[in-house]
Amino acid sequence: MDEKIQVLGISVEKCYVDEVMDNINENWNREDVLATYGVINMKLLMAAQKDEQLRAYIDALDKAAVDEPEVLHAAGMSDARMEEEVLGHSFFGALFWYLSYYQNQIFLLGENEKDTEEFYSYVKGKYPQIVILGKGNLEECEKDEFDKIINEINALTPQAVLGCSKNFGIERFVQEHRKKINTRVFFCLGQCEEIRKESGVKKTWLEKLLEKNSFKKMVSQYKEGTEKGEG
Repeated sequence: MDEKIQVLGISVEKCYVDEVMDNINENWNREDVLATYGVINMKLLMAAQKDEQLRAYIDALDKAAVDEPEVLHAAGMSDARMEEEVLGHSFFGALFWYLSYYQNQIFLLGENEKDTEEFYSYVKGKYPQIVILGKGNLEECEKDEFDKIINEINALTPQAVLGCSKNFGIERFVQEHRKKINTRVFFCLGQCEEIRKESGVKKTWLEKLLEKNSFKKMVSQYKEGTEKGEG
């Protein structure tokens, strides 16, 4: 599928969940290059407007899965199948089914200890067939020196690394250090809303409303600026 999802000057390939999973399967046994996959949501797109590293991270993704219907709407995309997949967090479910079915060996990475432990408890409790070789968090590292985490991942040689972050620390980490990380596939799962719900933590209605309004305003301003530039 060559159709693009374009929002705020950022473009990603439009992919259904089965297409993303097919691509993951194709890249699973490659050892020459790290394949990266991530979710696209409002918060990431807004942050990338002022963060070139995040924009580069998005551009470098092998495939991306839209995680919020507002992104589809902002792109002017009307696709019932894709909207159903987004609303049902189908990528999340398909990924963990895949990892569980094949009893894959993974490493879990979070921004801080609390989030990492929630992530670990969720995966271990809900998907016991997945083999968790290790876990770590970026706060363990001093002054942005991430060699400790990278060396731990490389020593364990997991088949995949799964990252969960609220403030895009994982996304920046993989973009900056992708050539050093010895694993086949790296998944950036964003804020991991499904895990946060399971842990009893989720955004309030006010937080959601403010985020939606900020995103809608930014998209509107971007479109107005683009139209003026063309005029």
